[in-house]
Amino acid sequence: MSNSKIIELDEKLAGERSTWTEKITALADRIKYISGLEDLMAEMLSHRQILVDRSAQMSVMIKKQKARMDVLWREAFIKYYNFDYKLTDKQKEQFLIADMTEEHQKISLLETQLDFYRESVKTLDNMGFALRNRLALKDL
Repeated sequence: MSNSKIIELDEKLAGERSTWTEKITALADRIKYISGLEDLMAEMLSHRQILVDRSAQMSVMIKKQKARMDVLWREAFIKYYNFDYKLTDKQKEQFLIADMTEEHQKISLLETQLDFYRESVKTLDNMGFALRNRLALKDL
């Protein structure tokens, strides 16, 4: 994966984070209005489920990427083991780390996105509690 693809992935994931932040902020702004709270609750639950699904998908992507990285690590290790020039173990390790830099970056980006999804789910859960309390006050 080239550096430009890493940047593309980062921009795509940042765009998704921005979109979800806007959606969650819009939901939070609607809590202060009494009318439409039931619709708001349904929309929050829908968004929560979408984020849970995306979290699961992201976890699978991370596991696949880690498995791919393990294969690449093994192939690179064999390449450096059979290298024409005799390398020390430390040199082999440094070469391997350098070869895997882009893969580590990709995994890091995916893990950041997964953390964002999980935190967004927690935010929606907290908003659900706030909404439930708001509905309870409305009924008083």
